[in-house]
Amino acid sequence: MDEEKIKRIINRERLARKEAERLLEIKSSELHCINKNLEKTISERTEKLLTALNEAKVLGQSKDDFLSNMSHEIRTPLNAIIGFVEIMIANPYNEKDFFNYLNIIQSSSKNLLQIINDILDFSKLQSGKFQLSLVSVNLREKLENTFQIFSEQAKEKSLYYEIVFSDGFPSCLILDETRIIQILSNFISNAIKFTSPGLMVIIFVDYNPQKEILTLKVEDTGIGIDPLAQNKIFKSFEQEDASVTREFGGTGLGLAISKQLIELMEGELIFRSVKGEGSTFGFHISAVEGTQNDTLEAKVSPVSEKQSYKGKVLIAEDNEMNIILIETLMENLNIDFELVVNGELAVDAVKNKHYDLVLMDNQMPKLSGKEATKLIRKFNTVIPIVALSANAIKSEQEEFIEAGMNATLAKPISFEKLQEQLALYLL
Repeated sequence: MDEEKIKRIINRERLARKEAERLLEIKSSELHCINKNLEKTISERTEKLLTALNEAKVLGQSKDDFLSNMSHEIRTPLNAIIGFVEIMIANPYNEKDFFNYLNIIQSSSKNLLQIINDILDFSKLQSGKFQLSLVSVNLREKLENTFQIFSEQAKEKSLYYEIVFSDGFPSCLILDETRIIQILSNFISNAIKFTSPGLMVIIFVDYNPQKEILTLKVEDTGIGIDPLAQNKIFKSFEQEDASVTREFGGTGLGLAISKQLIELMEGELIFRSVKGEGSTFGFHISAVEGTQNDTLEAKVSPVSEKQSYKGKVLIAEDNEMNIILIETLMENLNIDFELVVNGELAVDAVKNKHYDLVLMDNQMPKLSGKEATKLIRKFNTVIPIVALSANAIKSEQEEFIEAGMNATLAKPISFEKLQEQLALYLL
């Protein structure tokens, strides 16, 4: 082999080696970059994971604290209810004592129901199934009634307690009065609860007809809220401070529910607070002026217990305690009624006899209230059927209407609400 050929071979090998070294260096550099990026990604994801785990831990603790508080809030009125019932059973009748016991039982029952309603409202809001019901309403009258409900509590604490309306406040506005009242009740309750005796709670209500904006504010000179805690009070499962919760009670859901209701109405939350000086809670929402609806007002107006009802009522209910309750209510109102204990019997009864109204429990053996109603509607499209339902989590109103029912009475049954339904069909 000649010398030139050998040189060429050596040069090729040298060039190949250099190219291999160059490619190796490039790959090494790329691998180094990949490793660096991988390390960075792992570090970032590890940090995010640790943050998420810490947040989950904090949230878990908040939920544990919340559930513990719920247990306490539910057991407190329940303890009074059970305790005083047992006292009444164990002791001879004493009119004065028993009257006081019954007042405590009634107050505790309403408190317990409010706690349950808060939990159910929160659940419906979280699930996105909460619906507003817009009606034309005399809001001033409704707000004044709500104001009066809390006047005794304010009087007991010697508070300066007042409600102020702007000049020319309209006679009717179109809005969801139930939710407006719910929000206001929550704000007033908190204001009275957290304001020391002798201080002030004032409600301001204003309507701007040009902008069609309703503004409502509840101002107090109470304990105020620490700046560090102000972002927490509207969050679910969180409250300002455990010691405050222990001292003043409450579910801690009220403000979270109120905020979500305001957002559902596409409104703006008003909130200001200075620790040791007081707080302001309120909202701005859009609302157009309406006209007085005589039909609506007739439906929601209370009916006298002495009203003379005409016609016959079929009651479909399987729970023994509920049967005793509704039988007692019907007898007190001097209403002619019959009772069946399941859906099948309800269908057979309507087939064979004439009734002017059916009160139908939804959860019954053999046929549910909705199933029984669908069968009844195949041969009787006229008879009014009102659902008795204890399930307030799902959006049941539409389901009942689809089944052929006319309205719903929520359990526990309100005597006033029962009379409203009876007045629609038996007068």
